[in-house]
Amino acid sequence: MTNTKQTLAVALAATLIGTALPAVAAPREEVVQFEVDGQTVVGTLTLPETAAPAPVVLMLFGFLGHRGEWPIAGTGEGPYARAARLWAEQGIASLRIDYRGSGESAGSFAEATVSSEAADGIGAVALLKADPRLDAERIAVLGWSLGGPVATVVAKATKPDALVLWNGVNDPMATFTGFFGNEVMAAEPEGAPLEVTMPWGQPIGLGRPMIAELRALDPAAELAGYNGPLLVAQGSNDVLVSAAGVPRLIAAHSGDEVQWTAAMDHMFNIEAGPETVDALIAATGDFLALQLR
Repeated sequence: MTNTKQTLAVALAATLIGTALPAVAAPREEVVQFEVDGQTVVGTLTLPETAAPAPVVLMLFGFLGHRGEWPIAGTGEGPYARAARLWAEQGIASLRIDYRGSGESAGSFAEATVSSEAADGIGAVALLKADPRLDAERIAVLGWSLGGPVATVVAKATKPDALVLWNGVNDPMATFTGFFGNEVMAAEPEGAPLEVTMPWGQPIGLGRPMIAELRALDPAAELAGYNGPLLVAQGSNDVLVSAAGVPRLIAAHSGDEVQWTAAMDHMFNIEAGPETVDALIAATGDFLALQLR
């Protein structure tokens, strides 16, 4: 890998075919736990059946996301679980975690912030580096939606061998004002959590520190702190995260890049079935195999 900046079109993804790691036996999964600031974080580690330590990708969810994923139509799998299985068949391990306050991890979502989620991701990288079944020199970080900037903060701190953004939030004020409205996003940083309702009808307690951090969050500025290989996958039909913000991310990044796009929504068209998300998983798997070889 050279230091010359290379922005590659989606068509170039085809050149990565053939770089995948050797096929292996069916993967296995196990639940893992680790502590961050005295609270337990729970995750699912997917391991390929290989004798040598495996390369690994840390998979970070978006806002309110956790391992109990919305299933892809016609399958029993969520996007991350499906990706974990398919990548393990290529010889790539993965870890997907519930942030503190979500899923099976300890804590309350009302106390979660972008910073706490990044701390969970940094703790997960430490766990991966300490596992002898995994190769500490071949680690990638992936983030979906708000997990994109969270993954970028983790990457800036831990310097992984690759970073992947799936419909990563690039303009937090635009995305979350669309969720909550101007009044919520202008809330004072001190005081009790706000009771808000998500667009799909789910009521949540939203902590004011989270709102303050979303207001201050600049994903492009965070990305400027990471100069390793980057894959940016963005849907042209995503109404929550606009593709118009991608060029600013690319301009902020000083390393090598691959850009991938499809006519997909924020959930990768999973309500229509696995076709689009499988294409995304395959393109990402090729990128990971190249960078973690």
